[in-house]
Amino acid sequence: MKDAAAASIYGSRAANGVIMVTTKRGHAGKTAFNLSTEAGTNSIAYKNNNNRAMTTREYQSVLQLALINAGYASDTTDANSIITDPVNGFGLKPNTNTNWYDLVTQKGSQQQYNLSMSGGSEKTQIYISGGYFKQVGTTLSTYFERYNGDIAITHHATDRLTISMTLNGAATKQSTPTNGGTFANPVLESYFLLPWYTPRNPDGSFKFNDPDGEFPANGGIFNPLIQAAWNTNTAKQQQFRGNVMGEYKILNDATNVLKFTSRFAGEFINVLEDQYRNPFYGDGFPLGDAFASYRRVTDFTWSNFADLKHIINNDLYFNLKAGYEAYYLKNYFLQAGGQQFPSNLQLNYLASAAQPTTAYSLPTEQSTNSLFSVADINYKNRYILSGSYRRDGSSVFGKNHRWGNFYSVGASWNINQEEFIQNIPSISLLKLRASYGENGNSNGFGLYSSLATYAYGANYTGLPGAFPSNVGNDNLTWEKNGILDIALDFGFFNQRLTGTIEYYHRKTSDLILSIPLSLTSGFSGQNQNVGAMVNKGIEVTLGGRPIDTKDFKWDISGNFSHNKNRITELYAGRPITTGFFRYTVGHDAQEFYLRQWAGVDPSNGDPLWYADSSKKSTTNVYSKAPLMLGGQADPKFFGSVTNTFTYKGFQLTAMFYYNFGNKIYDIWDRYLNSDGLYYGAFNQESAQLKSWKKPGDITNVPKIIYGGNKSSYNHSSRYLYSGNYIRLRNVEFSYSIPKSLLKRAGITSLVLYVRGTNLWTFDQDKNLPFDPEAGANAQNNFDVFIPKTITGGIKLGF
Repeated sequence: MKDAAAASIYGSRAANGVIMVTTKRGHAGKTAFNLSTEAGTNSIAYKNNNNRAMTTREYQSVLQLALINAGYASDTTDANSIITDPVNGFGLKPNTNTNWYDLVTQKGSQQQYNLSMSGGSEKTQIYISGGYFKQVGTTLSTYFERYNGDIAITHHATDRLTISMTLNGAATKQSTPTNGGTFANPVLESYFLLPWYTPRNPDGSFKFNDPDGEFPANGGIFNPLIQAAWNTNTAKQQQFRGNVMGEYKILNDATNVLKFTSRFAGEFINVLEDQYRNPFYGDGFPLGDAFASYRRVTDFTWSNFADLKHIINNDLYFNLKAGYEAYYLKNYFLQAGGQQFPSNLQLNYLASAAQPTTAYSLPTEQSTNSLFSVADINYKNRYILSGSYRRDGSSVFGKNHRWGNFYSVGASWNINQEEFIQNIPSISLLKLRASYGENGNSNGFGLYSSLATYAYGANYTGLPGAFPSNVGNDNLTWEKNGILDIALDFGFFNQRLTGTIEYYHRKTSDLILSIPLSLTSGFSGQNQNVGAMVNKGIEVTLGGRPIDTKDFKWDISGNFSHNKNRITELYAGRPITTGFFRYTVGHDAQEFYLRQWAGVDPSNGDPLWYADSSKKSTTNVYSKAPLMLGGQADPKFFGSVTNTFTYKGFQLTAMFYYNFGNKIYDIWDRYLNSDGLYYGAFNQESAQLKSWKKPGDITNVPKIIYGGNKSSYNHSSRYLYSGNYIRLRNVEFSYSIPKSLLKRAGITSLVLYVRGTNLWTFDQDKNLPFDPEAGANAQNNFDVFIPKTITGGIKLGF
């Protein structure tokens, strides 16, 4: 839910929209059981052979060219003598070619089992379910395992009192390697390791601390097979969520229905992470080290409210809801570390560490109190007016402005109820709705940002010391969202064609940003309410059934979203640079801020950047190229299209997802397309084979020179790629066994299916070296590969 009228009841917790999750509940009648199971395989969803890691032969050819261009060799024979020299050269072995990508990836697997029971009497209904899921990933040392269970009970104690309870829990365990630029990251290793290195000795043992110097014990990029076999990096999580609700009908007559509801919902989460790094090789060498962290999250929401429905006459009635809500969150965090482990891979917990290195714990708390009311009036189910008011107070804000007042107004017109429309048989639904409202946001800037605080850790001669850590701000208050939403819902030809066209305009004001302070104050910045931005756009949802016969049906649905983001206000109008983005008035909040790549000079192979914002002049001096805004991380439009074909008991469903209009930045590409700078240290991508070689060459890869070519490798829009893609997100083919064949066996339903996920990806940029589904910040950080999954399963009801 995005519109203000629908989301306003949730207050500040709806600042970024509301996702409604409906849990399954029991029903009166015969107890029904449902069993489902599936199993399958995982592989890598995306791989671009146009920009892959080089082979040994390819690497030798670019090294030859780089050495000759740098003046270290006169010809290829001279260059090869340097390249293959194991003492004073690169030690390249022409007949050895290791595909590290294949070694750090694997064929994964997936399986899951679910069983549920539902039933009950008119007074009491119950639903119970349990499940198990296990997935082995496509990257070394990646897996995920989950056990989960749910129970929901509804009991009608009297004609007036209904009590319900839901509880669900899950226990998970997963192993995930590090990401980013760590040398223990297997995804990084698959690109960076030189192809003439080998992971094992001739006798099959792991290679490290070897005489060739490929995997020295105390440095370099690590042997991924050892990291996977000897180190651990696991996380275990237990989570329980539940609620208890009582509803009592105070009045229930022909004109009034008044009920009171009290609902208590809580959540408890435990997360335990363990990391062990062996003492023989890698980051743990020579002592071995381990690290453990424990996080406990407890929160609850207690809501008490009254609902009144009053029928004025046959055409007119109104609903009124008013109540009070309290929210509390406590987060406890504990860390410990140690080093100097026994020379035994089985003793890998902190209890075996001889020397503690880290000890840290910290609790944090947050609370919100709220008063709320919602009302709507309905005339003939044709005209509906609604409004809400909510007053939220949060502990995270300054003492002068903890409370925020938020509201919404809305209206809808069921046009299809009008007589002049009811006479048009082709129109089955036509509804116009609009709403405007304000809500607040209290997340994303710390729980104690408003307070002037001291921090400990400035210890002196073994005694504890404290220092001022935050300047505080007694006037810090809510970020506010003003949301306008206008929509038209329609249905034609007895709902054979349905859809919604929606326009929204969301203005966020009083954004909390850190403004710079004079360092003579002892602080570098202070959080203040100083910014504003606008998000506006359209969303279109369409659905239809072009073919509907006795045996064959074709259903199609799709959605289209377009969002335009603009920053409209910043402190003193000054831009703020954060990472590779720059917040600038009049621009998207996630617009890349880089030197703009102008390509390669065809006359001499020099790298070029634009010298000014007009992009009419260029320079081959990196420092003379100004940083400029260009290319946004947010897609300009995205959506999906789903087709479902049904023939008797057979059904085929295919869903395509699309994303267009954004850029993706490869922050590590400068090492893998270094034009000679990192030659001999790291492997390179195959794009380097397309380098400039002679005057007149038109290419995007400069002349490769051992030692680098005029800072061509530095951060710039050279490493920005188009994020446009279409992905076949989900395909499922199923067959439902006819019920007439199942009845004698006491089976109510039996479905056999085959499902595929991320089966096919079309990317517009053929040089994109990584998966285009890159996340919110649109940057590659050597994360584990997104899987392509194919599974088969059975759904059984009895």
